Amino acid sequence: MSNVRQRRPIHTPQDDQMEDEDERRSRDSGFWTHAAFVGLLTALILTPVILIIIPSPIDPVSYSFKPRPELVGPLEPNSHLQKSEHIYEGQVLGPESIVVEGEHIYTGTMDGKILHIYKGQVQVLAKLGKEPCGGFDNEPTCGRPLGMRLDKNGYLYVIDTYLGLYQVNVATGDFVLLWPTTAEINGRPSKFLNDLTIASDGMIYMTDSSAKWDRRHNRYCIFEGEATGRLISYDPITNITKELASGLAFANGVQISRNEEYLLICETTWARIFKYHLKGPKKGTMEVFMDNLPGLPDNIRLSSGGGYWIGIATLRSKVYEFMANKPWLRKLVAKIISQETIIKLVPKYGLILEISSEGEIIRSLHDPTATKVPSVSEVEDKDGVLYLGSYFLPHMSRLYLGRLKT
Repeated sequence: MSNVRQRRPIHTPQDDQMEDEDERRSRDSGFWTHAAFVGLLTALILTPVILIIIPSPIDPVSYSFKPRPELVGPLEPNSHLQKSEHIYEGQVLGPESIVVEGEHIYTGTMDGKILHIYKGQVQVLAKLGKEPCGGFDNEPTCGRPLGMRLDKNGYLYVIDTYLGLYQVNVATGDFVLLWPTTAEINGRPSKFLNDLTIASDGMIYMTDSSAKWDRRHNRYCIFEGEATGRLISYDPITNITKELASGLAFANGVQISRNEEYLLICETTWARIFKYHLKGPKKGTMEVFMDNLPGLPDNIRLSSGGGYWIGIATLRSKVYEFMANKPWLRKLVAKIISQETIIKLVPKYGLILEISSEGEIIRSLHDPTATKVPSVSEVEDKDGVLYLGSYFLPHMSRLYLGRLKT
C-alpha cells in the first residue's frame, strides 16, 4: 500500500488577520452585549424613578361607564353620512357652530373669524380678537368663536371661548362685548365658555366647560374627568349673570326646548345629556335626560322632526372606558404622551343622533369609515338640509335628507 500523506494547511498572513478579526468581533460582541445589558438595566431602574419625579399635567378622578350600547336598532350602522358633500373647502377652518338663515350662513373659525356666507361667497363679517392668529400660543388673544345663535331681532350672538359673549350686527359687522370671560360669576371667571341658546324673552343661557382647562387643553379636560363645568344665564336687560348649575364634566352644547320649559345640556366626558328645568314644580333643578350615549356629545340643536340633533365628537372606545376607573393609569399616560398624540390615537367615526323630546333615539346617521365625515361638532337642520360643523376640518358638510330615501 502506498502511504498517503496528509497535507498540512498552509498558514498565511491572511489567516492571522482573519483570526484577529474574529477575536475582535467576539470581543466587541461581548462588549456590546454587556453594554446593552447595562443600558437595559439602567433604563429599568431609572424609568420608574423618572415617571415618579416627572409631574403629570392632569390630576384624574375615577368614574365609570355602563356598557356602551350596542349599535343595533336605531343605532345600527349605515353609510348615510357618506352621502354628504364638502362645501367651502379650504375657506372655512374648523366651523364649530353654524347658523343658517335663508340664503345666509354664519360660522366661526379656528383663526378667530366670524364668517358670513351668502350665495356661495365667503366673507369675513367680524374679527373679535387681535393678530397674530394661528397656532397654539396665539389662540387666546386671537380668539376662537364657538357657539352662535341669531335672536328674534336678527342679531348674531357669539361666544368666543377666550374673550366672552358678543352681539354682532350682521348687516355692518359691528360688535359689542356683552360679558367678558374675565368677569367673575359666582366667584370665578369663565375659563372655557362654549355654547349658548336664547329664549324668546332674550335671556341667554351659556355653558362654561371647565374651571381648570381652556379650549386648547380640551383633551386634558376629558382625560382628567374633572367636573367643574357649569350652566350660566345672562340677562341682556340687566347685564347680570348667574350660575344656575355646576359640577358638570365638560359642559358643552346647550339647547332650549320648543316650549321653553327646560334646557338640554350635553356633558361630553360622561356621554350624557342633562335637563335643567326653567318652569314648573322642578324649576331650578337638573336631572339626567339621556345617559350612556354611544359617543361623546358636542353641540345639540333642534331637528325639523320635532326633536333634537346631537353632533358626536367621537365614539366611546374600549380603551377610554377601561381607563375610566383607573386614574393612576391616566395620570401615567399623560406623563408619557402629549395631547396631540392622544388626539391622534382617538378612533375616528362619523355619527350624529336624532333624539325625541322624550330622550329616545329616533335614528342615527353614520360614516363608519370616517372618510367623508370623521367627526361632527354640530348639526344645523334647515329645510331638509343638514349642515354639519367641525372644530378642526377645513370645510363644512352638507347633507340633503331626501337622498337618504334613495
